[in-house]
Amino acid sequence: MKIKIYSFIFLMLAIISPCIAQNEADTLLTLDQCVAMALENNLQGKNARNDIETAIGLRKEAFTKYFPEVAAMGMAFWANHDILQYNLLDIVELGLIKRGKVAGVQALQPIFTGGLIINANKLASVGEEVARIRHEQTTNELRLTTETLFWKLNTLKSSMSVLEAAVTFLDTLEMQVKTAVDAGLVTRNDLLKVQLKRNNYMADQVDLQNGIILVKMLLSQYVGLGTSGNIEIISYTPEEVPAYPSDIYIPSENALSLTPDYRLLEKNVEAKKLEKRMEIGINLPDIALGAGWYYHDLLKQNHNFGAIELAVTVPLTGWWSGAYAIKRRDIELKSAQNDLEDYSQKLQIEMQDKWNNLTAAHRKMEIEKLGIEQSGENLYLNRMYYEAGMCTLSDLLEAQTGRKEAEDRYVSAYGNFCTAKAAYLIATGR
Repeated sequence: MKIKIYSFIFLMLAIISPCIAQNEADTLLTLDQCVAMALENNLQGKNARNDIETAIGLRKEAFTKYFPEVAAMGMAFWANHDILQYNLLDIVELGLIKRGKVAGVQALQPIFTGGLIINANKLASVGEEVARIRHEQTTNELRLTTETLFWKLNTLKSSMSVLEAAVTFLDTLEMQVKTAVDAGLVTRNDLLKVQLKRNNYMADQVDLQNGIILVKMLLSQYVGLGTSGNIEIISYTPEEVPAYPSDIYIPSENALSLTPDYRLLEKNVEAKKLEKRMEIGINLPDIALGAGWYYHDLLKQNHNFGAIELAVTVPLTGWWSGAYAIKRRDIELKSAQNDLEDYSQKLQIEMQDKWNNLTAAHRKMEIEKLGIEQSGENLYLNRMYYEAGMCTLSDLLEAQTGRKEAEDRYVSAYGNFCTAKAAYLIATGR
């Protein structure tokens, strides 16, 4: 008796354990959760955050140039003969300093560097702002790709539901036709038509399931869960068409300054201005004020002393090549300004294109919704006519196919509408 009880327990555990493991492995996610996980875990996002940290480090490094430069030096030497030699009246030769020690500490504070330090700090700050804007761009790309994958998976899952409903319909119809065949009311050819259509749908289910698995893997990898693909989404397709998206429309000229692309172009112009100023500063004098404390032992006597220093460096021949370098920077600045104007117009065109796509997707949803209603009524009438013997089985199957295709198109249109909405919001900087 105990053996039978244990066998029963093991049998139940063998049945229940896979179900428990499956439930633990599956991750049920909403769209907002997918986006949040992608922004947090995706490797592209992590690299963009690393770029910000690098830019912050460069800005802090540039700021240290405002402070004095302190250096220490020391030297000891032994010469093979005296360094200083004197011939006194061709009678006596004197030699001095054959070995010695020299050391010192010096601090130099830049007073004027032609604006190099100031402009370098400004350029480093611009670089940090650029890194943050590029991070925003990466965030937008991650958000759009995540939403695209989410709605693609939603479309496939909804299409699978539509296909399953169609197979269920054919299962019921197959039973009815089989009964009619057994009663001699219809030919076996009608039954084969139903079975053939059902087999086609079941083959479509195999392809659809493979597509679902692949998109799950892509979405899973994108949100940072690896490539297991063992996730599930809370998917839905509304029965009613969403409201016309007039509430999110914004004139392109008003949205231009909100977009990271436009702000990057502005920062590029700002950077080119600073680079031109730095090129001019390279060819200006440098002035530094310093102080030091020095020690030497050159004549077997220890001496130390302090000194205040003024260092002035004036480039004389640098202007020969400097003039061409400044001219080159000026051309680069003009090109950056031209890019700002050119791409600003292209960005506005892109915004209009995204709005057109969004409104077209909404219109297509309305059309496909109407198609569902019409195909549903057509299917209902053909089923009644078939049961009354007023139409053929082929007409009924054709009506059922039309209903399924209408539902598939509506599901696809809804996914396209959601993706187009996200693309428009991102294109307008929101």
